[in-house]
Amino acid sequence: MGRKYGLEKSSIRLSILTAAFLCLALIAQFVLFASPLAAADEIIVLSGARILTATGQDFIKGTIVIKNGRIFDLGQNVQIPARAKVIDASGCLITPGLIDAHSHLGLGPSGGVTEDNEMTDPVTPQLRIIDSIHPEGVGPDRHQFLNALAEGVTAAVVRPGSGNVIGGQSAVLKLRGKTVDQMCLLFPADMKMALGHKAAYAQKGQMPMTKMGTAYLVRQGMLEAEEYKKALEAYERERKKNPAALPPARDLKKEAMLLVLDQKIPVHIHVNSVDDIMIAVRLAGEFKFKKLSLAHAEEAYKVAEELAQSEVAVVVGPRMIVYDDQNRLVNLADYLVKKGVFVCLMTDADVVQQPFLRTQAAIDSKIPGWD
Repeated sequence: MGRKYGLEKSSIRLSILTAAFLCLALIAQFVLFASPLAAADEIIVLSGARILTATGQDFIKGTIVIKNGRIFDLGQNVQIPARAKVIDASGCLITPGLIDAHSHLGLGPSGGVTEDNEMTDPVTPQLRIIDSIHPEGVGPDRHQFLNALAEGVTAAVVRPGSGNVIGGQSAVLKLRGKTVDQMCLLFPADMKMALGHKAAYAQKGQMPMTKMGTAYLVRQGMLEAEEYKKALEAYERERKKNPAALPPARDLKKEAMLLVLDQKIPVHIHVNSVDDIMIAVRLAGEFKFKKLSLAHAEEAYKVAEELAQSEVAVVVGPRMIVYDDQNRLVNLADYLVKKGVFVCLMTDADVVQQPFLRTQAAIDSKIPGWD
């Protein structure tokens, strides 16, 4: 969820789709109608509700016509088909589905055994989150995606965890489908990284033991990708002269980092303190990241002007309110938006459950400048 433009402008707009409340009964019916269990020729009409659209339209007593599980028509004076099943939604408010901009759904319970951190190597850009996601969710909650849908969340950016410096490639999923392949809207969506201390590796006496070690590993990964690219280019030149020339050994790590180096995907970095935030900004400048978004970034208010100037996005949550150095409360999303920073919202599920996203959206919809 966000404002003005998406985390990756060309692929998906993580725009904020908010309202004072959602009629959960209607959301549950949307899930049912869109499922394979619905009759192929079934026509459903939701009538009399207030409808807010993603383009800013506001229908006080609107109507939605659903055919074959998809919205066919919508508006104030919509003709209702003769064979339609009409549901009186008077008194309800219908909005587009919410988008969770940073999630770990389908990867296991927070605090338990999860599938989002491969803690054998601090640099794993070659890992693909879609290879870990269970399409129904992982116990003890085997219905994570259905529960999220019931709370009005219809899509999520699902990411590797933050145990490693470079965790792997994220995906944008619609929260419906029998397989991850059916759910996937965009892959790879970005490269997930995480700065700060890495205690699991420090305890083993393995790099990174310090924040500068963490930053070094990102730089080293980028430089190795540059060298790999030069080797591939040299091979292509040689092959034109000598068809029997051998290519360089394939390296999945370096191939993955080429996606960042060649600006094919943006970078999403877990940070909290102001020093890590500015390390991320420096790395983005050094290697010309296609786009940089920051997760959590609880001290982002300290460098809001710098983030706005660098066009860095901040994905706020699950903590929405922080204390400044004088122990005063700071509404992080509100503050950043007023300073011109592009802001998205996230639950970090399974850290915080999906109902919270609706609460975040309802609160932040009161902030001037959000759409």
